Parts: sequence; C-alpha cells; structure tokens
Amino acid sequence: MKEAKIKFNEDYVLESAYNYEAGVKAWEQLNSLKATPDAIYVADDELAMGVLNAALDAGVKVPEELEIVTSNNTKLTLMARPQLSTVVQPLYDIGAVAMRLLTKLMANEEVEEKTVILPHSEKMRGTTR
Repeated sequence: MKEAKIKFNEDYVLESAYNYEAGVKAWEQLNSLKATPDAIYVADDELAMGVLNAALDAGVKVPEELEIVTSNNTKLTLMARPQLSTVVQPLYDIGAVAMRLLTKLMANEEVEEKTVILPHSEKMRGTTR
C-alpha cells in the first residue's frame, strides 16, 4: 500500500467468522462507511460469497465498482457469479510442512527454518478487472 501511495484506513479492516452470514454483515459494515472501498481482499471463500452477494443485492456492479479477491480456491469460487478471483494456496503442502515442523518440535529437534514460503499463484476471474 505504501508503494502504491494508498493511505491505510483501519475502518476497512474487519475480523469475523469464516461463513456466509459473516460476509453479508461485513459488506453491510463496509457499505455504511463514508467512503466504501473499491476493492476487497477476503480471507475465505465462503465469507467472500457473502460479501459478493450482499454487494450485488445492494446494486453494486462487480467488478466495475467493486473488485473482490479471496483465498483457498475452493469450488465456491467457480460457483459464484461472477466467479471469484482467488489466491491459489498449496493446501496439501501447507499441511505436510506443518506436520513435519510439529513432529520436529515434539521430538525437541532443532527447527532451522521457522518461516516456510510455499509456491502460490492467483486466478483472476470475474470479480476483478
């Protein structure tokens, strides 16, 4: 955001449960602000479906007026209309690496790399321009 010279606005950062209803409420909260965002990153696909549908129900044009990106790339991203743009995470690899690290910690072994970055990508679909 600094690079793009976009001022951080704490009002745009919401915490919620990861379910559809919470997404609807999140959109209502964002929509009630003086200046609604023109792009949203949502940390979960089901939550993003709630945001998307609530925004569409409010008459917002997606992606022309609001762009949405989510995570996980579950089947929900393909079922949505428009289809949700998403960050594709290697979920199996995340679990495998976590188990290896946990096993080492439980065995009191030295963990050299505490931060592991796995390959990821983006699938740009109908909720982004």
